[in-house]
Amino acid sequence: MAVLMMDMEFFSVHKRPNTTICEGSGPRKRKKKSKDKHQLEHVCEPNDGAQWGDLDDGVLELVLARLPVSDFFRFRSVCKGWSSLIQSPSFLTACSEVSLRGPWFYMLDSKSDSGVIYDMDVGRWRHISFLSTLTGPGKLIPVAAAGGLICFRSPNGDLSVCNPLTGSCRELPPLNSVYPIHAIAMHASKSSYRIVVIFGEILKFGVKVFTSSEKQWVELPVSGSIEDAASKLFEKQTSVPYDDGAYIMAGPSLNDIRLSMTKEFSAVGGEVIHFLNGNGRVVAYDTRKGTMYSFPAILPPDFDYSVDIVECRGRVLLVVLLEMMETATIRVWEFQQAEMEWVQVLAMPPAMSNTYYGKKADINCVGYGDFIMVCISSRRFHRVVLCNVTNNLWAELPRCYVPGSRKIKRFVSCFCFEPRIEARV
Repeated sequence: MAVLMMDMEFFSVHKRPNTTICEGSGPRKRKKKSKDKHQLEHVCEPNDGAQWGDLDDGVLELVLARLPVSDFFRFRSVCKGWSSLIQSPSFLTACSEVSLRGPWFYMLDSKSDSGVIYDMDVGRWRHISFLSTLTGPGKLIPVAAAGGLICFRSPNGDLSVCNPLTGSCRELPPLNSVYPIHAIAMHASKSSYRIVVIFGEILKFGVKVFTSSEKQWVELPVSGSIEDAASKLFEKQTSVPYDDGAYIMAGPSLNDIRLSMTKEFSAVGGEVIHFLNGNGRVVAYDTRKGTMYSFPAILPPDFDYSVDIVECRGRVLLVVLLEMMETATIRVWEFQQAEMEWVQVLAMPPAMSNTYYGKKADINCVGYGDFIMVCISSRRFHRVVLCNVTNNLWAELPRCYVPGSRKIKRFVSCFCFEPRIEARV
C-alpha cells in the first residue's frame, strides 16, 4: 500500500510521466504502418487550406518552441520547411523565451559512457547518439553541467563545453596549472556561463574562473593565511566553518569517499561553491569574498559510508548511504547555520533501503529543482532512485535496456541539465 501511495503522489510537484517503458526495452508487437508521416507532409503544403499550413511562421515558431524538446528532432522529417524552421535564429529566440523545461538526467556507466538520458517531461529513457560519440574509454569525461550545457574533461586534462542537443562544442584554453584539481563547478544563465576550477596542494592552492563572455581564465583571490588556517584545523578537528580554511588539502581518513570517475570533481553552487574533500567533509569557497572554509564532519571517521553533495533550489544537501546494525539507510542532511550542525531532513523508507544492505554499494547523486537522482551501484548491483524532496517520496526508476536487446544498462552516476537547443557554447 505504501508503494502505491508513493506512486500516486510522487510527481505532484512535476508533470507525471506518461509511461515507464524504456526505449530499447526488448521486442515489441508490430504495429500497422500509419500514414502519419504523409499526413504531416501534407499539412505543410501552404495551399491546401489546412490550419497548420495557414499559420504564420512566427506563430508556428511559438507553438513548436513550447513542445517537448524531444519532438524537435521529429520536425525535420515532417517537411523541409519545418526542418529549416527549427534552425532559424527566430525559432531559437522563441525557445529561449520558454522559462522552464523539464530536466534531462544524463546517465553514465562504469566506463563514463552510455549516451542515455532520463527525460522528466515524459518519464522515460532516451538514447542520444551524439553523447555516445563523445564519451567512453580514452574519450571525454563529463565533469559538470548547467543550463543546457555539459562540461567535459579530456584524458590530458583539457576542458570543453558542449550542447548535447546540437553537437556544438568549444575547447577551453589550457588551465596552465601543474597542481591537482579538487573541484569543477558550472553556472549558466540564458546568455552566458562560467566554470570555476579549484586546484592546488597543501599551503598552495588557487581558484580560476572561465566566463563565456571573457573567453579566458581569470585567477580569483583566496584571502587569509593558508598556513595559519591549516594549523587551526589540526588544533580543532571539529571546528565550525572559518573564513581562512584550507581543509580542502586534508588527506583521506578511514572512510575515504568513493565517487565515480565522473563525480571526482563534483561541486555545486553559484556564488558560493560547495564540494567534498578526500574524506567526505564539505568545503566551501565564496567567489565574492575569496574565502574558503570547511564544515564539521557529518559522521565519525570510523563509520563506513558513501556520501555525495547536491543542490536543490539553493539548498546544499548531503546524501548518505550508511550500513550499520544489519540494516542500510539512505538519508539526506542539511547544515543548519543557527545550530552549526548537520540535521537530517529526509530519509528513504526502511523497506526500500534495507534491500541495499550487504551490497557494498556507493552512491552518486545530482539535484535539480525538487528532485534528487541517486545512482546506487556496486559490482553486481545497480539501481537508480528518484527522490521528491518536497514530499519525501522515493521511487526506483524502471530498468533501461540496450536498444534491440535485453541487456540492462548499469548506471553509476549522472548529471542534470535543461535541454536547450538555443544554448550557445
